[in-house]
Amino acid sequence: MVPSMRVLFSSTRGAGHLQPLLPYARALVARRHEVAVAAPEEVSKTVRDAGLPHLPFDHPGDDALAPIWARLRGASEAEMMTIAGSDIFAGVNARAALPKLLATIREWRPDLVVRDSVEFGALVAAEAAGVRHARVAVHSVSFEELFPSLVGAPVDALRTAAGLPPDDGASLRAEAVFSSFPASLDRVPDGSRMRAPLRARVVEAAPSSGPVAWAPVEDPRPLVYITFGTIVGSSPHLRSVYRTSLDAVADLPVRALLTTGRGLEPGALGAIPDNVHVEEWIPQRDILPRVAALVCHGGSGTLLGGLAAGLPVVIVPMGADQPHNGRLVAAAGAGLTLVKPDADALRAAVQTALDGPGLRLQARRLAEEIAAMPTIDDVVDAMVGLT
Repeated sequence: MVPSMRVLFSSTRGAGHLQPLLPYARALVARRHEVAVAAPEEVSKTVRDAGLPHLPFDHPGDDALAPIWARLRGASEAEMMTIAGSDIFAGVNARAALPKLLATIREWRPDLVVRDSVEFGALVAAEAAGVRHARVAVHSVSFEELFPSLVGAPVDALRTAAGLPPDDGASLRAEAVFSSFPASLDRVPDGSRMRAPLRARVVEAAPSSGPVAWAPVEDPRPLVYITFGTIVGSSPHLRSVYRTSLDAVADLPVRALLTTGRGLEPGALGAIPDNVHVEEWIPQRDILPRVAALVCHGGSGTLLGGLAAGLPVVIVPMGADQPHNGRLVAAAGAGLTLVKPDADALRAAVQTALDGPGLRLQARRLAEEIAAMPTIDDVVDAMVGLT
């Protein structure tokens, strides 16, 4: 039997970054390993609700980040990646996090550090302490191929601050990576210098089985699920996509469920069509088994959930890895991607997703591939073996 070890998980404060770590943490706890989560104070409740100790580190705060995020408006895809990756995640966020991460690793003495892909403070803190580290990819691995060149300079600045020599991305390239993207969707480029990923699917809890107001069993119309994640609702410059979506489905012979995330003030959506039900949030596992098509931003968690359910997907990317995910899905023939569509274009795409047998066939093939992947319980022993 492998001796008990200490594993420190480290995450930024985004739900799409922390949540992918938690199944690995729970699997390790089930094997009687000691686990803690380092993350900003804002996610303390989420961590503690997961039954895990929380070791906070500093975050620069929204006021400091606001001018940097504002630069994303109107920026090209390449410029967005540089601003978010280099200036925010490997820049101000990591600089704020690094001092307490160095202290936490020194005091808690983990045997292994497992970080979310863009929590770069833990990468440097683990290197400084001589502790093995790995990452859980919160994006597709093919997208993260860009990270060494994108964040090499700010990571080297962090290394210098921690007393380490620059390494030009070598520590990133050597890092073990765990991903939930299926290989046929997320092909690693030939000649990649990054570690080959260990791929594992997340096993969701069983969905609720009782009746729900947004999917009455007596209504024969197909259900379309519309979601753009947790950030768009609190971003006035992005939320017009909700109105576009409502207008797109208003005249279709469908029912639609729109989830907005928290932070959208009442009345911001305007008139709601009779065939649309709006909620702040519903567990994805309760929605997807009832759905005929998915309209989303292409965030990794939402996308993988939809594909695992065999759903054709219409992606309206907002930024980050979403345009890349849209290209992956389009290349796989499992969905359509539209950049800043009007209601007519989005309506046509939804109709194609519902009526096009080719999209549904490819989505089901991806669902079969995902179902055949090992579970996180199956691969977590490989994580333990890194030490």
